[in-house]
Amino acid sequence: MIIFSLDIGNKQVKLVSEKTLQIKEAATKKKGSTKTTEELIGAKVLPSHFLDYDDLGDQRTAIGSGLPLHIDKFTSSLDRDFSYAWGTDLHLVHAEDKFISTIGFEDRYKKHEFKLLTDFALAELARDYEEAKNGILEVAVSTGVPTDDFNGTAVEDITQALLGDHNIVVNEESLNIRVKEVHVNPQPVGTAYNEVLDFDGYVIEEQSSLLEEQVVVVDIGGGTLLIDTLKNMNLSNPRSQKPTGVYELYDQIVNRSTEAGIKGITNFDVEQILREGNPKEGYYFKPNKNESFSISEFVDKSLMKFTREVLNTINTTLKGSLRIDTLLFTGGGSNLIKQEYIKNQYKYSRVVNDSEIANVLGFYKYAKAMSAVGTE
Repeated sequence: MIIFSLDIGNKQVKLVSEKTLQIKEAATKKKGSTKTTEELIGAKVLPSHFLDYDDLGDQRTAIGSGLPLHIDKFTSSLDRDFSYAWGTDLHLVHAEDKFISTIGFEDRYKKHEFKLLTDFALAELARDYEEAKNGILEVAVSTGVPTDDFNGTAVEDITQALLGDHNIVVNEESLNIRVKEVHVNPQPVGTAYNEVLDFDGYVIEEQSSLLEEQVVVVDIGGGTLLIDTLKNMNLSNPRSQKPTGVYELYDQIVNRSTEAGIKGITNFDVEQILREGNPKEGYYFKPNKNESFSISEFVDKSLMKFTREVLNTINTTLKGSLRIDTLLFTGGGSNLIKQEYIKNQYKYSRVVNDSEIANVLGFYKYAKAMSAVGTE
């Protein structure tokens, strides 16, 4: 059965299928490929917010080069009276005050906005399959939730949001998806599986020692900081979950910039600036083509403060445990923290490869492993 892997975070949605992995393989083999970064790493990465399509406006002249924005029109059978705009370029429309967010810490998986986003995610992957356009595409979905949400109620909620038939119209093209199976794992297990399994679901010999180690996974996401311990790949203690994800870092930078007299900067601006900038060249807010404001000082101070807060949470959670074999950093925020600062205290720590999408890759590999077991 076709596998769709979803990581529907508070800030980003990461999506993987065999088609996205094929795009990665094809792009890396072809020199001079124009594939986007999201495609090159084997996943589709989109925002966890969307916009009422009526609020989008006419975007045909939004870019001076004449290129269309990567924004599509989605209409779900859950809400046929409304259409929504969603895509990787959504931040370019400068309508942050009207974005529909799915961030939340209580009953998130029951909310209408979350269910719409799951439909959009399924449709985004299904667009690559002719079966979804000409019939009904049957899939198994593999996903994950924060460890504190890995309970009967939350797992049931997200399972019910995904199971069954979904009809979504994307840019006037109707797509039909039937979700026949749902696998839900705790998020840190996704990173662990990504480390030890290949894309066919089999154990990578060089990484097999992790299966017997005590591993701590620190997942720095958009809305949460998760610290989980795995013993022989089973959830154990100590662990912690804090609602202090990267969005708080963005808030700090916005506040420092605003206090310095820089007007109009938003969290979405900061997110893009951190993605596109680097410490050597500095970080700049450019509200228009004529103005540029350096925010490097505010970024550096906020990153150090955020790093210290993460480290303090780790120290408080682990309480100086000497039994840890490996400490893995994952999530998009792991690429922002001062890693050398962490390394001074935890010499056996490392940031995993493709940390931003490690969980969703692991969910995919887990489903492949389950499929392989089922055929033996």
